Formats: sequence, structure tokens, C-alpha cells
Amino acid sequence: MRLIQLLGYAGLLPFIGLTFLQLWPQLLAFTPPFPAFQSYSQIILAFMSGVLWPVLYQQSERFFPVWVVSFALVGWFSGSLVPSQQLLVLAAAFVALRWFEIRQGSQLTYSPAYTRLRNHLTIVVVTCHLLYWSSL
Repeated sequence: MRLIQLLGYAGLLPFIGLTFLQLWPQLLAFTPPFPAFQSYSQIILAFMSGVLWPVLYQQSERFFPVWVVSFALVGWFSGSLVPSQQLLVLAAAFVALRWFEIRQGSQLTYSPAYTRLRNHLTIVVVTCHLLYWSSL
């Protein structure tokens, strides 16, 4: 579990770093491009929803994996929106994904430590999206 926690929290570094640089651009000679934040967000959203696919497929009599793919598609679709809209859609998608995981609680066998990790990661990611959005 320690490695999973380490990798999970390390995965926050691009979100935190790019948000920090967006809020204080004077720290660099250039402003980091929005596509770096947006594409990283889309990749992580797709990864997190993809992780659920085999878990739900094996444990469900209903075909929930179809719903899981929708989170990745929402992330991909957000690329067609203006940056302020993209950030809000992506933030909402991360919240919806976590809500979906919680609603499937009886099917997901998350340990208490992993549940805490997922909650922490979602809170930080959504906060970064909202801070970035507020700076536009």
C-alpha cells in the first residue's frame, strides 16, 4: 500500500505545480501552457476510470464498465470547450467518478487506507482545477 500511496501523491505534483505556476506566473520567465494541465487532467481521469473497469466487470452482474468509459469520454470531450469550461467539466468529472466509486461501495473492495487516499487525491485535484479556473 505504501507504494500505491507514494505514486498516488506523486501524481498530484503536476496538478499542484502547474496550478501554482498559473497563480504566480512571475516565478517563471514564461507562463506554463494550459494544454499541459488540461491533457494531464484528461490522462489521469481516463486512468482512474480505467482502473475501475476490471473491478466492476468481475464483481457486477450488470455491465457497469460501460458507465466507467463515460468518464474518460467526458474528459476527452472537454477538450472541445474553452479553457474555463474545460476546467469545470474536468473537476465535475473527477467528483462524479469518486461519487460513482462510493455508490458502488458494496462492490468495490477498497481498504480504508485506499479509500482515504482516493478521497485525498480527489479533493486536491478538484481544488487545483478550481484554483486554476479562478485564475483565468
